[in-house]
Amino acid sequence: MKTFDQPQRQSAFAVFMMFFHIFRVVVGQVWPAAIGLFFGKKENIGMKFLIIGGGLVVFILIKTLLDYWFMKFSIHQGQLLVRKGLFTKKTVTIPLERIQAVHLEQSLLHTLTRTYKVLIDTAGTDEEELKIYAIAAEDATALRYILLNAMHRSVDGGSDKQTIPATNYQLISKLNIVGLLKLSLSANHLETMGIIAAFVIGKYEDIKPLINKIPLLKQLQSYSDTMQFTWTVITSLVIISLLITMVISIVRTFLRFYDYTVRKDEKGFHIRWGLVQIKQKIIPFNKIQMLSWRSNFIRRLIGLGLLSLKVAGQKEEKVKLRLELPITSPEQVATIIQTYQSSLPAQEDNQGYQIHHSYIFQRAFFITLPFLLVLTTGAYFVWNWNALLILLWWPLSMLKNWWYWNNFRFWIADTGVQRYASTFGKNEILLNWNNIQYVQLRQSLFQKKKGLATLFLHTAGGRFELPFIQYEQGLAISNYALYKTESTQQNWM
Repeated sequence: MKTFDQPQRQSAFAVFMMFFHIFRVVVGQVWPAAIGLFFGKKENIGMKFLIIGGGLVVFILIKTLLDYWFMKFSIHQGQLLVRKGLFTKKTVTIPLERIQAVHLEQSLLHTLTRTYKVLIDTAGTDEEELKIYAIAAEDATALRYILLNAMHRSVDGGSDKQTIPATNYQLISKLNIVGLLKLSLSANHLETMGIIAAFVIGKYEDIKPLINKIPLLKQLQSYSDTMQFTWTVITSLVIISLLITMVISIVRTFLRFYDYTVRKDEKGFHIRWGLVQIKQKIIPFNKIQMLSWRSNFIRRLIGLGLLSLKVAGQKEEKVKLRLELPITSPEQVATIIQTYQSSLPAQEDNQGYQIHHSYIFQRAFFITLPFLLVLTTGAYFVWNWNALLILLWWPLSMLKNWWYWNNFRFWIADTGVQRYASTFGKNEILLNWNNIQYVQLRQSLFQKKKGLATLFLHTAGGRFELPFIQYEQGLAISNYALYKTESTQQNWM
């Protein structure tokens, strides 16, 4: 098997992948200027596009070839070495024990060329430390095996013994077409609508100065200025927007979770999914810091959910890096939990603890009400006294806060802490004491007056929060968490 002790370049097919990647980034930055140029002055428009477009392609091609030729990687003395750069030489050194995971991706072009894209995650970063755009399939498999074997040796005490790749995988879940359709239809379509709206607004600001130069857009703008927005028109626009959003949301979910398969061996989870782009990820058990599983209202009714593996180095804000497993039965959740913790704290103490009822009023009076007052004031200049209807949301938000408080529970056990939160859907989080890095106990002025606090338990994969608990209780949990962390002989990663 290849050892990668000699520096080597990526596959020659990587040039195509790198070119398309750089081309997409550059075009994403310059396309508003290109539109302005096309619809601007008509003199010599063809020559302008030929010169600018040709120059852009040549620039991207030269950059791609230089990046490809001057990037080499190798493994030497327990370190992954990456050398790149022509005028400014750069060497990236990654100790093998810092590597969190090695992921393989295969697009249609990769499939045709029998190559893989390799992504390597390390501790302390929220993005991939190393990205190899294309490498031969057998080399990608060998590289992943060497890196994961080094990770396992560091966990097992530094033994130099080579482990044999596991072949006896246990199937945890495999999403079939029926489950995929249910998952797609029950997706959060409002979330997709928000993403689309944010994208459209952002791009509108880019092309706003060019609208008067483009006849079609100028005509649409003048039409929207003169159109009477009756309730019929508004309702029609809302229905059309919802239908478009649902179609996009269904397609997005379908592509994201197609053929989602989860297997495990004695070292970790092996996950594979994808339709157009096939992805493979291996998540070692020791890299998992927390578990959470959630369902929206519809998925809760039909027994579906998403289980998230909070891995070391992962940032919650990075949506693309989240690893969420589609769950179709409680047995799948139980099987995955067994690899992280022997039992759930909720099983040891059914009653659990509740947060303080001040949570209801604090959010209603100090967060929701000021926001609604500002919104109503702004809407008054458009809707006059009809803007007061916005304030009807305040009692509804109070009811929502009460329902959240009434359902919120958390449990403390010798193995870890678990919390359950629910309004319409539900969200559960499980944390093992061994994964805690540090503890924070915060008090706002309101909480200090009431003798309350919010407890944060921080891990390498995110934080665990218990809001509005008694200060003495939070202090006791903090001390117990630190005691469990200091007294254990188990490494947190």
